[in-house]
Amino acid sequence: MNQNSKVRKQTIKDFNNQWKLQGELNKDYWASDEILIDQFNNIFDLNQISNKIVGDVGAGTGRVVRTLLKFNPKKVFAIEPSDVGIKKIKNDFIEKNNLKIIQSDGLNFQTDDLCDFIFSLGVIHHIKDPTDVLINIRKNLKKNGQLIIWVYGYENNLPYIIFYKIISKFTKYLPDRSLYILANILNLFLQIYIFFCKFINLPLKDYLLNVYNKFGWTKQTDVIFDQLNPQYAKYYKKEEILKELKDAGFKDLKISHRHNYSWTVVGKN
Repeated sequence: MNQNSKVRKQTIKDFNNQWKLQGELNKDYWASDEILIDQFNNIFDLNQISNKIVGDVGAGTGRVVRTLLKFNPKKVFAIEPSDVGIKKIKNDFIEKNNLKIIQSDGLNFQTDDLCDFIFSLGVIHHIKDPTDVLINIRKNLKKNGQLIIWVYGYENNLPYIIFYKIISKFTKYLPDRSLYILANILNLFLQIYIFFCKFINLPLKDYLLNVYNKFGWTKQTDVIFDQLNPQYAKYYKKEEILKELKDAGFKDLKISHRHNYSWTVVGKN
């Protein structure tokens, strides 16, 4: 097994363990339709998926799937490698006849029907050197089908990225419950930072005030945990994520700088 495969396998294991502690689909902002639509930032309209075949690569516990199902797709493929994620999706969506669950990673999945749209939100940045995964996604799209991704951004995030690179050197190896204690402590300090964001133009101000601040304490802590737990995460520069998609064969790329800290990209097969 090469190094990339080892990192990918460990990242899947990290998320499998993480879903044991979080990921329940409550009626909060974190799991809302609103936060998902906010990620598209006017470059994609979910109404387009009505009566279409749709895939969600890296479905987790079904947060994106739940919203997709509300827009009347013909069929949804939920593609997820983790045992816990698959179990939660099966339990929560057992009555959905137009949902097919595929336990697979992004490199090896194959849908029964080619998709009109495939979503992969918050996933590609956790896959080391993801060109082969993006190529496989394209193989499962119809001609002129579209891929919609969301990834962490590099621009405007440098102070945080420096902090992340230092602290994650040990947090990714902490036991999950110990990491949760640390995440709660960090969230306490972050509340002070958010307070100053109301008066000073600090890094991540837009995201913290307009997205993160709408989460309750528990979900805020989950978000911090999610940043510090996985084996691998990459913060993409604009030209880097566009190159990844072009190298995989996608064209007609549209990109949006969501809240000036992350990238949403739509590409055509």
